Amino acid sequence: MNQLSEIKTSSYANAKKRKMAWNVVFIVIAIIIGVAVAFPLFWLIRSSLVTKAELFARPPVFWAKEMQFENFSKGIMRINFAQQLWNSVTIAVPYVLGTIITCALAGYAFARLRFPLRNVWFALVISSMMLPSVVTLLPQVRLYSALGIANKWALILPAFLCAGGNAYFVFLLRQFFTTIPKELDEAASIDGAGHVRTFISIMVPLVKPALIVVGLFSFINCWNEIFYSTIYLQSEDQYTLPLGLLMVQGIKTPNYEQVMALALLVSLPCLVFFFVGNRYFVEGISTGAVKG
Repeated sequence: MNQLSEIKTSSYANAKKRKMAWNVVFIVIAIIIGVAVAFPLFWLIRSSLVTKAELFARPPVFWAKEMQFENFSKGIMRINFAQQLWNSVTIAVPYVLGTIITCALAGYAFARLRFPLRNVWFALVISSMMLPSVVTLLPQVRLYSALGIANKWALILPAFLCAGGNAYFVFLLRQFFTTIPKELDEAASIDGAGHVRTFISIMVPLVKPALIVVGLFSFINCWNEIFYSTIYLQSEDQYTLPLGLLMVQGIKTPNYEQVMALALLVSLPCLVFFFVGNRYFVEGISTGAVKG
């Protein structure tokens, strides 16, 4: 009996040691990945605060001897910062709101409503993710030019909305809606609530984490957008901040420390939004992937 007890104790101790060893391995891997992800951000901050000599020094200087905060003011002076900031906000806010509203409505319809060929339509929406948006770019440009609305704000906002990765957001929200018990719909229907009232009063509060994820992703996509900006934003007074940064980089001999400072300012809203909404990030992604 004592021998059996000793064997069980030894097996438990060995299992505990193996578990601790694997935990150490996972922690080390997580630290390595975290450093690899955070290092470019650290290098961007470092590069925005050094002099030109320190920026190109060999071996590299890992921090500024004297922080050059004037790089930010000089970088701002190189572009029409206020106008480009306003343009970025003017495009990003309607884009984010439009994406959240349209994708939430579509996701709710695919998850809750019964209509002919529902699964076929949903499959078509999902299959659109396999079609690069650049494939439809030329027909869009030709259509907008023929309608006479090229290079106008009436075109720019819908064009950016159509260029987004909305199929994935519809899929994410549809998966999220399917995790909500249908008894809530039935109870709301008994109380006399229609689909609109049920959607606004019951469903939207329950899928708030997913809506925040959609808003966060769509904001980052729109704020950092370069390709479509070079197509649709042809006038300099319509440039967004990323496009203005691109123009500065295109200068023959740019001051890279000022470019880095400007790049940090341009990326700052994305960082702020991510850190503010990060507690919803994992919840929104994981819950939306649970039920298919």
